[in-house]
Amino acid sequence: MNEEIGWKLLKELQQNPKLRREFAEIFTHEIPAILLQDKRVRVAILRAIVREAATKEDIEKVGETIEKTREHVEKVRQELKQEILRVRQELSQEISKIRQELVKEIKALDEKYTHRIEELNQRVAKLEGQFSLFVKLFIAFNVPLLTAVIGILLKMIFMP
Repeated sequence: MNEEIGWKLLKELQQNPKLRREFAEIFTHEIPAILLQDKRVRVAILRAIVREAATKEDIEKVGETIEKTREHVEKVRQELKQEILRVRQELSQEISKIRQELVKEIKALDEKYTHRIEELNQRVAKLEGQFSLFVKLFIAFNVPLLTAVIGILLKMIFMP
């Protein structure tokens, strides 16, 4: 019968928030004073608290775990640092290779177009020479003709 009353009380506490608050107030203010008057209850409470409290060994274990974690983090940090340095070196080498290839290509293009420009300059020089010869020949053939025409014109003007 007492067990039945206990279950009914628990059910009522679960269903009724107001009743639950009242019970909690009584439990937290009055029951501890009653419980602590009995030496056996105090010892049992202290043993339960001590069981749950961290011991010096627990704290040392946590400290060791923290130190191991710190060492692991430092090891990972060093590994990452080494990896970053390695990647930097690889990138530097790749950049150097690309620069060398670009310099080679630029030199090849420079040589190609320098040669082509030289060829064009030679052709222009030949054309200039040929044009100069053409002008000289034109003058050489046309001066006597022009002299004759001028002579005829002068004769027509002065001797009508």
